[in-house]
Formats: sequence, structure tokens, C-alpha cells
Amino acid sequence: MAVVAMMTVMNAMAQKIEVVDADGNGIPLVSVTTEDGVFIGKTDLSGVLADVKGAQKVGLNHVAYKPQLVSVASLAEGRVTLEDADFGIDEIVVKPKPYICVEYYFRGFRYIGDSLRAYGAGVMPVAYDIRNHYKPKTRWVASCGVFANKATSWHRAVIVDKAEEIAKRNKGPMTEKWMKRDTVQQVYGLSVVKDDANRWRVENPKGLLGQIVHDDGRTYTTLDAALMQRYQDERQGNDKLMKKRQEKNYAYEYADIYRLPDEDESDIPDLARLEMAMHHWELNTGKGRERDIYYVYVVSHYYADEAEFKARSKELNHGHESDMTLEELQTFERQHSIPALDAAQLKAIMALKKHN
Repeated sequence: MAVVAMMTVMNAMAQKIEVVDADGNGIPLVSVTTEDGVFIGKTDLSGVLADVKGAQKVGLNHVAYKPQLVSVASLAEGRVTLEDADFGIDEIVVKPKPYICVEYYFRGFRYIGDSLRAYGAGVMPVAYDIRNHYKPKTRWVASCGVFANKATSWHRAVIVDKAEEIAKRNKGPMTEKWMKRDTVQQVYGLSVVKDDANRWRVENPKGLLGQIVHDDGRTYTTLDAALMQRYQDERQGNDKLMKKRQEKNYAYEYADIYRLPDEDESDIPDLARLEMAMHHWELNTGKGRERDIYYVYVVSHYYADEAEFKARSKELNHGHESDMTLEELQTFERQHSIPALDAAQLKAIMALKKHN
């Protein structure tokens, strides 16, 4: 009886996990699910999730690292190390043409409560007009696939629209450079404080907002955008918007991974340096807590004119006028060294497809 009581107490205790990189630094925004793909939570800015809610195995997913499915009991002090995804693309070749074209591969997950309700993936080629302040020239989603729960078509529209929103956001300067602008720091009350040679804290009067890490030729930036927006609302007196966000318990965090420029690359714009991005939106709805999680990989970028861009878009869409199958998407992922879906996510997607 004493042993049973002790086990009951131990099971009731919060099981913390800490997710770190190869250097022992915490990894923020790692999505943590059960082995059936049920959403548990995400790591904070120090790489910690306070409680895995009794799960014996957890799936760990982050855009810049290889996914893992681990046994919680096997972890020493709850710590697990993720490997770099080893994802990257060739440097852009500078040519005198009117557009910089970027091809994004995106994955979108929609959770209601802790269950996956929709998943979508696809290729989004976008042409940025150099002569018009890099305005996105063409809205075109090619080769979309595996939209689970197709009966609710609005799922598809939301996933595609948000993927396009992320792509449009990339036309500006890389996040680190943007945060160091005087106007941005004034609006959001930001300060960037050096931690050590390669790490910085991002803060404002609301507290710690994120971090910047330079590692292996890349800059990893993670930000709590909801806290930034909350400060801006209060400062500008946007009481109505502030109240709405509070009522819905709105949260929005994102991470950008850019390739750091070499000294001789000053003529290459920042949008041609993005390699990966990840976005987490959350808010309360009438159906429960709604979560949208996106992983974005830049699989190609090049200079082109309008005819060349149209031809490339047509080539991407050739043979995939309707949704691609999961197998076709996985083939594309392997060709571009995109980390595969982990076992927990794949299991959840297949369970959704069975209910279509």
C-alpha cells in the first residue's frame, strides 16, 4: 500500500522537461505532444515545459531541429537534447532581373483544445517586386496537400491565408535588424541586452520578450509578439483592442532563422537570407482553445522576370492540380532535406484522414 501511495504521489507530481541544443542552451517554442499527437504545450524562452501532464512518451517538434519521440522516464532530470535539422539552401545568385522569387514549403496545424483538427502542407512561390519596395507580386499556392477534415473547407482557407501572411511578412528586414531600429524600440519599448558573445535578451517593461542567438552562421530570433502588442496597446490607449485580446487570452510567438551575411554580401536583401520560420497563434473561442502552428522552410530563391516566374509556378503545379498525397509531399520533403514529420504528428494526421 505504501508503494502504491508513493507511485500515486509521483504520478501526480508535475513532470518537467527541458529541451536544449547541442551546446546546452534552452530551445524556445518546441511543440510537445503525446505519442498520439495530442497537444500538451510548448517550451518557454528557457526551453522548459513545466508539466507533460502524465504523458509517458512525448513528441518534440521545432522548425530548426530534428523531431524526436522520447520516453519521459528515460530523461535524466527531464532534459533532452535536439539535433540541428541540417536544413539550408544555396546562396542566391545576383542577376539584374525585376523579381526576387522565394519558394516556401509550409506546414500548418490547427488544434482545438488539445486535439488536431486540420493539417495542411504545400509549396508557395512568391515574387517580390524589387522596383516596388519588394511588394509581393503574385499570390499563388501550388501543390497543396493533405488537408485533413476537408469537409470544413474554411480550415483550408485559414491555413493557406496564414501561410501567405507569413510569406508577405518576410519582405522586410530580418527580425534582429528590425528590433534594433529606433522607431521600433520606441513603439514597443524594446531593449536588446547582451548576454554573452553570441546571445542577447530582448526586453520591454512587460518583461522578457525573447532572445537572439548567433550560431553556425545563422541568427535565431524568438519573440513573444503578444507581449509587444500589449505594451503598444497600453501606450497608445487602444483600450478596446486590449480588452478583446485579454478576453480571448490571445498569444502569438514566432521564431525566425536567417543566414548571417558575409562581408561581401551587402547587396543581397534580407528576404533572400531567411531559411526557416515558425509561428504560434493561440486564442479562446466558443469551441475551446484554438492553436495554429506553422513551420516554414525556404526551399529556393532566385532572380527572375515575370515570364520566368510564371513558368516556374506552372512547373511546380504540374501534375498536382488537386491535393498532393502525403506520400508526394514526403517525396518533396526528402528532395529538399526538410525534416520529416515525427511519429506523433503523423499518427494524428492519419487519424484525422480516417474521419474524412
